[in-house]
Amino acid sequence: MKKILIFLLVIMSTALSLSAREPYGDYIARYIVTSSNGTETYHSIYNPIKITHYGLMVKNTNAGTKTWEAKYQGPIRYHFTSPEGSVRFHNFYLVHQRVEFNISDIPFAKYNGKYYYVIIFDGQIQLAESI
Repeated sequence: MKKILIFLLVIMSTALSLSAREPYGDYIARYIVTSSNGTETYHSIYNPIKITHYGLMVKNTNAGTKTWEAKYQGPIRYHFTSPEGSVRFHNFYLVHQRVEFNISDIPFAKYNGKYYYVIIFDGQIQLAESI
């Protein structure tokens, strides 16, 4: 009986870990989204972003490569008007800048027929794709 229970626990934990997405990896921020009088404007950018267990590295064509130490603070939920209703984000705290960085768990923001991850960086909204 114990073996069956342990086996079931192992299967359940494996299934849960497979469905959970880790935010670590490479992305390219493609747009900055601004809002004025209820109208959203999309400004095209190209910023490669690498999220690791140690920090955040952003390659910006204007300012060169920036690397920040970041502490992962866990998942949070934001409520959007989307088919999902609420979307899970991963929250990071950039230690020396005292700024929060959030990235959506799934690409859900649609622009020009394509779905993007949403990044909220110190209040600024960006759309990114994973590479």
